[in-house]
Amino acid sequence: MVPTESTAPSAAEDPVACDHWVFAVVPNVGYTTKAMSRGFDAGLFDPYLRGHYTPIRAAAAQDIDGEVDLRMTTPVKTGRELLLSRITRGMPDEAGRPTFTNHTVVARLDLLKAGRLTLEAVYKAMAAFDAKTPDAQGALELLQVPLRPESQGPPSWGDGIHKHMTFAALETLATRFMRDATSRTLLLCRNTTAQARNETLTLLVELLSFRCGIPLFASISDAPRSSALNHFGLVIAQRGVRADSSWAILESALTEHVLPRVPDREEVYRALNAAVRQSADAARAV
Repeated sequence: MVPTESTAPSAAEDPVACDHWVFAVVPNVGYTTKAMSRGFDAGLFDPYLRGHYTPIRAAAAQDIDGEVDLRMTTPVKTGRELLLSRITRGMPDEAGRPTFTNHTVVARLDLLKAGRLTLEAVYKAMAAFDAKTPDAQGALELLQVPLRPESQGPPSWGDGIHKHMTFAALETLATRFMRDATSRTLLLCRNTTAQARNETLTLLVELLSFRCGIPLFASISDAPRSSALNHFGLVIAQRGVRADSSWAILESALTEHVLPRVPDREEVYRALNAAVRQSADAARAV
């Protein structure tokens, strides 16, 4: 089969090349890794996603016309990469049944922390690739993702977060992660679209991990099936899900923080307050 190639960026862009792979259904075979960048060993990262490549709930599978567009972030133990996954509907299988596709990119953590690479830029590059090549198979060229020009200065991590959750909810969520890095939180964003939840996840990961220095956590922008739930530290959903007692449910519209602040971490709370104020002030100025 002729290898599938990604779209080359324009000469004006300053791109970074990222390894990526596609996990989806192959007719008469089933779910498998059906495409990956040339020379890439997906086996190095497969254990991080095995068992929850497509953690879609049964209700989503039965709703053929329903929207499927969610994001996952998965830290890698080396501390050098972050796996960014986009899950969408795949091609029907040999029996015409609905399937799902997981497109995962290996993003360099140094570029993310420096603000040269943004999560949104990676996801946009993935969406463009998926739209152009919905049935990619075989060897792929590296995914080209534009970098932020250094001339733009420091990134404004968290810009826009005030549109998705209150400061009280944001502070409470940060406190939970600082008190216990293994904590699990269901963030309820009621009556929201998939796009809004995707934006919420992206803003939270960048603000909490890159601006505030909170260790990276596995996250997903929709409620997964119960068997995959405990893989994640943060689940963003528009309705509650069945979970065990280790999970805390946090409303995005919370009006007062519910946990005492962590001592000696005032710099984190100042950063959160500054991000909310700056994004709100910028919105009012438009």
